[in-house]
Amino acid sequence: MLNRRQAIALGVSSGVLPFVSKMSRAQTPAKVIRLMTWGGSWQDIFRPVAEAFEKDTGTKVEFIVQSGAADGLNKLTAQKANPQVDVWTSISSTMQVATKAGLLANLDAGKIPQLAEMPKQFVGPTGASIWLSPRGIFYRTDLSPFELKDWKDLWDPRLKDKVGVTMALDRGSFLIVSALLNGGDEHKIDKGFENLQKLKPNIHTVYSTDPESIKLLETGEVAVIAWGALPNVYRHLGPDSKYRFVMPAPHFLADIPVSIVKGRGDAQQAAAEKFVDYMLQPKYQTIMASIAGTVPANPEAAVPEKLRGIIPKLPIPDVYSVDWTTVNTQYSMWEDRWAREVQVR
Repeated sequence: MLNRRQAIALGVSSGVLPFVSKMSRAQTPAKVIRLMTWGGSWQDIFRPVAEAFEKDTGTKVEFIVQSGAADGLNKLTAQKANPQVDVWTSISSTMQVATKAGLLANLDAGKIPQLAEMPKQFVGPTGASIWLSPRGIFYRTDLSPFELKDWKDLWDPRLKDKVGVTMALDRGSFLIVSALLNGGDEHKIDKGFENLQKLKPNIHTVYSTDPESIKLLETGEVAVIAWGALPNVYRHLGPDSKYRFVMPAPHFLADIPVSIVKGRGDAQQAAAEKFVDYMLQPKYQTIMASIAGTVPANPEAAVPEKLRGIIPKLPIPDVYSVDWTTVNTQYSMWEDRWAREVQVR
């Protein structure tokens, strides 16, 4: 950085010294940024965007694996004093917790032009939705004794000891489904636990991560996964497949936000902002949605043709909107109660 005497010698006034300093930093772009997301096939979804970004900008994108959004949140919390991640994909509930904890940077529309093209409901202060992910039941036709169509089918006695359930995925969303079927919701969660007692004969195991859910189905340990993300089973689906995905009403669509981690420095943040802009462009939204089996958040992107035969006709009706503020306030108590009443058999 120029001192005052050097600046005067070069004809630079002291008033522009901060500008000179910023310019010098801006001339050294980040060589690598780190994207924290889910492992396995999930990285295949983001790889085309990462490769195009590196080709166009010279900045490489490295993947950091999280077993789930909660795991990612824990990693960011542990690294708060010295963050090691630039860009993070999560779910709305964990993003809300991370925002409250001061872990995420505010998104700047001046530096991420695609934000202006996105529907307002998909853009928040610290996160922008990259896609809408259908949630539902997936099962194997060769292991299930009947065709599942509704949430209530999970309680059918013919599925005794054949069902996998989860509390961790999507922060208690399956518990909320259980409550809704019994006259409750996230504000009346007793109804959910009451209904799960009736499901216990059918529960074979409890899973906590996306990879675990699909592995249970692939190995045949369970016939039915009671709650899962369509991208986990999407590659298995087809006309002659033994795998099925069902999206019963009330429908659940998880908007998957991308965020920028706070505290990584100017060059890292500038590269992260540019990468987020790439992820929101219609071209890359279409590519990601085609691989993942998701609905693009950018309305200018094309919806995958394969997806149209799996989920209800767009726009999907009767989509349930979870009150994540209530969930986040009550979640630790739900976890304790789940461990006592559901997980222990």
